[in-house]
Amino acid sequence: MTAKDNVLSRERQRGRAAALDLARRAPELDGTAIIAEEDHIPPWREDAVYTADMLGWPVRDGGQVYTILQAHTPAHNPGSRPADLPAIYSIKHTQDPRRAKPYLLPNGTSGMYMQGDCAVDGGHVWRSGIDNNIWRPSEYPAGWEDLGTVEEIQNT
Repeated sequence: MTAKDNVLSRERQRGRAAALDLARRAPELDGTAIIAEEDHIPPWREDAVYTADMLGWPVRDGGQVYTILQAHTPAHNPGSRPADLPAIYSIKHTQDPRRAKPYLLPNGTSGMYMQGDCAVDGGHVWRSGIDNNIWRPSEYPAGWEDLGTVEEIQNT
C-alpha cells in the first residue's frame, strides 16, 4: 500500500466516523444544526437499505437535506427520490441564511417552512415570516423577508 493509499484510507475512516457521529445525534438536532454539519451527511443512494435503526439519520439529495422517517429500500420505488416521498423522508430547513437551500414545495405537512427558516428562490435568500409557510417566496413575498441576493448572502 502506498502512502497515498494510506492517507485516503485514513480519511475515509475519519469521514465514516464523522457521518456516524452526526447520524447518531441527528434525531435530537434541528435542521439548522444538521445542515451546519452537511459535509458529514452521506448522499442518498437508491441501492441502499435504510433500516429501522437509521430513523432520523440525515441524507443529501438534489442539493437538499432530509432525515429518514421510515425503514425502506429505495429500489422498491424505482425512479423516486426523497423529494417524492414525504412519508419516508422529512426535508430539513435551516435558519442560517448562508446555508439556505433552494425552495422546495412542501408536500402536505412535510417540509413546511417555520418562522425563521430560510430558502433560496429567484436568486435571492428569503426568511419565512410565518409558521407553516408553504408558499414560494417569489409568489407570496408577504410571507417572507428578502434578505438579499444569493451572491450577497452566501458569497457564491
